[in-house]
Amino acid sequence: MNSPIIKVVIDPDYVRQLAEAEIKRQMKDLSPGIWWDMKRLEVETCRKRDWLLANILLNPAFKKEMRSCSNGCEGGRWMFRASEMIRFLDMNFESLNKSPSKLIR
Repeated sequence: MNSPIIKVVIDPDYVRQLAEAEIKRQMKDLSPGIWWDMKRLEVETCRKRDWLLANILLNPAFKKEMRSCSNGCEGGRWMFRASEMIRFLDMNFESLNKSPSKLIR
């Protein structure tokens, strides 16, 4: 019994276009943006709102930094300058990721 032969033709230009579109989509998802809201900060830090409030946003030790990074929840919604928050998080990575009892300074 002979098996039917199936011939698949792949257009390399189409495959390249699909790959380029997917790369652009993924790069857009990785871009930090200009402003973040609380949900984006939660995603970027892998921390929940309560933790962020207690250990960063309302922590007296970071009051000065938060004045330059955020709107202080003015208008009832937290907003952050992405580039400054990224810098803050990077500079404070070690202290923010110690055991919970040592976080609040």
